[in-house]
Amino acid sequence: MADVMWSIARIAARDGVSKPAVSKTVKKMLEARPDIPVERGAQGQVLGISLAHYDEFRQRHVNPAKATAPLRPIEGSLVDGRRLADPPRLVPDQDSFEEARRQSEWLKVGREKIRHQEDCGQLVRRDRLEDGHRAIGAELLSIIRRLPNRADDVALAVSKEGVHGVRVLLRQIAFEIGNQMADKLAELAEAAPEHDPLIEDEEA
Repeated sequence: MADVMWSIARIAARDGVSKPAVSKTVKKMLEARPDIPVERGAQGQVLGISLAHYDEFRQRHVNPAKATAPLRPIEGSLVDGRRLADPPRLVPDQDSFEEARRQSEWLKVGREKIRHQEDCGQLVRRDRLEDGHRAIGAELLSIIRRLPNRADDVALAVSKEGVHGVRVLLRQIAFEIGNQMADKLAELAEAAPEHDPLIEDEEA
């Protein structure tokens, strides 16, 4: 059966919605199903989209409570080998809105569990931990790289007291570097947040 191809403007006029709203749905549909029939222009713009696939996608993926346009099943149209007039399945479709809502509820439970584990100190953010390691390494390396600045002090110690003088000076320099590192680590710890946000919160 030949696909009925409609432009975004024609679909928007039929449903009484804006063209950007239809374009947004078409973009999501093509990202999820790149095999859907589509006509494109020379610049890659969508000139026409299979109307049956468009309506089927909205039937399966759009929340009816938030839909700004009617969800339209097309009786007799074939989509992926199934007629839209077929009786509803008794087993929930994995891609259906009801299944998506159930998965959303389970996702919320999983997020709360993650929050609890993180609050108990059982979890750490790997990305934040790696960022912290890099920051600490950079700060400590910066302190160590200042060591050549003490070359004149070492030369003076050699000229005055020889090896013993250098040994004493190096012990003092090591003590100073250790204190600088400890102060820098304390500074980083003081500036760090007590709790890191979940990745879901950052994407929201």
